[in-house]
Amino acid sequence: MQALFTLIKHAQKNGYLLVGRGSTNAYILEELLGKKIKKEGYMAGQVIKGVLCVLGPEARTKPVTFHKGDPLSVEPGAVLDKLGAGDILLKGGSTIDAEGNVGVIMASPIGGTMGQFYMAMKARGLEIIYPVGLEKMIPSVEAAAQFGGTVALGKTIGARAGMACVADGRVFTELDAIETLFGVYAVHFASGGWGGAEGSVTLVVEGADAKMNKCLKFIEQKIKGEAPLPAAKTPCKTCGVACSFQGKELKQLPDYLK
Repeated sequence: MQALFTLIKHAQKNGYLLVGRGSTNAYILEELLGKKIKKEGYMAGQVIKGVLCVLGPEARTKPVTFHKGDPLSVEPGAVLDKLGAGDILLKGGSTIDAEGNVGVIMASPIGGTMGQFYMAMKARGLEIIYPVGLEKMIPSVEAAAQFGGTVALGKTIGARAGMACVADGRVFTELDAIETLFGVYAVHFASGGWGGAEGSVTLVVEGADAKMNKCLKFIEQKIKGEAPLPAAKTPCKTCGVACSFQGKELKQLPDYLK
């Protein structure tokens, strides 16, 4: 995976590196920029307060595309026709399975970022890399993608959405990050928890003592204790997304959405 990291840095410095929206990508973008951003606004589709939801355009943080080292505050689609060999899109994933398939949930009737970029980049032979957390592991993305759809679903709790199954994506998880940064071997050991550990994963890491000490020190000092993202949600009253709560006043919503 070190080679994949090298490709990303090369695209950032020498061509175009597009950083699509998503919670994982928001953290990556902070590292690439070397400064804090409003991460909770770097979303479009999201799972929040127990439902599928979409953050309204007016509440979103502007996306960032790097061109030859310089960050550009433009929508990724603005540079689509300029992309060439070596350029990369970082695309958030909604699910992942043990086969390496990535699922991307889409509430847009025209497929959002996937609808805009996937075929165009595949036709040109360009790389799409999917940074995705292991907490999003499901048994089969291929099976899940056969269900759903903005017009196919019946009653829902939250937004209507479909899913694309990407079988040829380059996936980058916590395991890859640890192996790339520290040169150690990492295994997904357990998932879940409570009391603030909801959505967490437990990893077992193996390697030389010096590398292990460096890895553990980094996790304890840089990762542990980081505050969770605050919730950012568009008012249902003014939201235009097809959803069971669309158009409802705050007082009409269930308590878990208020």
